[in-house]
Amino acid sequence: MYLRFFIFFSLLLVVSCSDTEFTAGLENRLIAIIDMAPEEYGSKVNFTSDEDVSGCFDHEYVVLDKWTDGSLDSTYYTIKFEAKDYFKSENNCNEYGLYVTEQEDIMHRIEITAYVNELSENMYIEGSRFSNHPAYATNRIGVYYKLERDSDGDDNGGLGIEYYGYDAELDIAELDLANGLISGSFNATLYRATDAPSTFMGVNNFSGQVDLFNPVTNDLVEDSDGDGFGDYHFVDSIRIEDCVFQKVTVFNNISN
Repeated sequence: MYLRFFIFFSLLLVVSCSDTEFTAGLENRLIAIIDMAPEEYGSKVNFTSDEDVSGCFDHEYVVLDKWTDGSLDSTYYTIKFEAKDYFKSENNCNEYGLYVTEQEDIMHRIEITAYVNELSENMYIEGSRFSNHPAYATNRIGVYYKLERDSDGDDNGGLGIEYYGYDAELDIAELDLANGLISGSFNATLYRATDAPSTFMGVNNFSGQVDLFNPVTNDLVEDSDGDGFGDYHFVDSIRIEDCVFQKVTVFNNISN
């Protein structure tokens, strides 16, 4: 999804990262807090990727790929995370709906794609919305979040709500290629791409002045004041916070 959009951006060196604290019992999972309204209080949603048990699909994994056009200086790698949280209660497809939880009806998923020019066991990757800015990191992370159904069971007419963003930090504490596992942490700010009523969870339409952001369709944030930068204060945002992934399965498509 993101390859066509990001292939034009430069890729910078990756530096080593700091230690990440993990929680026992959440191996092979990705957990996070989704702050649906960062400017308000009390709109936080839990995200715990569904458990990989017998008969259920693997709802969290990472795919490594290598890309090149044939020249030595154009090779780069993508690290793509995909995680889904569709089932509450016991958090798997076999044991959901056993009892009612506060966020039982919520269905949502996260995709993270990082672009690097080399892979190492420890990596800190920072991205921003800018491709060339003296004060910010170059854009090399793409993040996608979709709220497919909210806490009231509303699915926005089957469309759900999509969010995209590049302001992100990915701290990979361990990339274990021998055993096919990855651990680390993540956070990001994303912006709403889908039209939705203000009654939908976390939606703020700013009295009808909201601007939508969808880089896939080239619907970018407008620069209404002419200062050379998009007016992101008119874009509805969310935060992915306290995201930790621990010993998540890695599918390595890179041939030696």
